[in-house]
Amino acid sequence: MEKERRLLEKRLEESINKRRKLEDIQIGLIQLNRDKANILVNFSEAWQGQKADQTMSRLEDAVEEEWRETRKYVNALEDEIIEEKRQIRIQLDKLKENPKNGAH
Repeated sequence: MEKERRLLEKRLEESINKRRKLEDIQIGLIQLNRDKANILVNFSEAWQGQKADQTMSRLEDAVEEEWRETRKYVNALEDEIIEEKRQIRIQLDKLKENPKNGAH
């Protein structure tokens, strides 16, 4: 019983660490997206005219689409981690409710 509890606590800690790593990745992705936006601004300042405007619009659309897809994927990962953590906590609560598995 104690071994199972320790194993679940270890899994819970690993799940929490996954969430922290994912948050670090999210921060990095936000910075990357800002860097891409800055590149687009620099491009638009350096090049003028209809062709530059068309290219700029296509690039903006591509960057926005990529950002939406990335966010969708990251949100799905976050949901999985949250659910994993929830399931582990449920199992831990069950162990705490019945610490000796019915044996006295």
